[in-house]
Amino acid sequence: MLPDNTIEENLSISCVSAIIARAGYSPSQPSYDFGIDLEVRKIASTSTGKKVDVGAILSLQLKASINWKIENEFVIYDLEADAYNRIIFQNNNAMIPVILILCCLEKNKTEWLTVSEDEFTIKKCCYFYRIKGEETKNTSSVRIKIPRDQIFTPNAILELID
Repeated sequence: MLPDNTIEENLSISCVSAIIARAGYSPSQPSYDFGIDLEVRKIASTSTGKKVDVGAILSLQLKASINWKIENEFVIYDLEADAYNRIIFQNNNAMIPVILILCCLEKNKTEWLTVSEDEFTIKKCCYFYRIKGEETKNTSSVRIKIPRDQIFTPNAILELID
């Protein structure tokens, strides 16, 4: 049996990949994990109608957790300081923006995924957050506050790309 954190990670990759695909883009998982879990890749049509991968347009760092909370209009999450600093470094040095995707899962793992003939449901949802600023000097974690209206949806991908 897989450890819970591995199941959480696999659910987040599957969920975010499905959202990317529904938006009309191609999800791609880099061969090596250097801080990017998924890329959103654009597929274009040539003059003859052939589909061509024209490259990554967003990089995503995924975090899946049961350790989040709602406070007013924000989702509160304690991100590891090392992950926070890596995202800051990437956004200051990469050509493609890196977006944090927080997949908030229910505390009760039996509610993470339900499947029936009529429905396939992963609970709760994913939020997106663009981390900017300076690296932290914290050694353990950084508390981030994600606005609750930043739900990661197919339309949100279009907005992030614009």
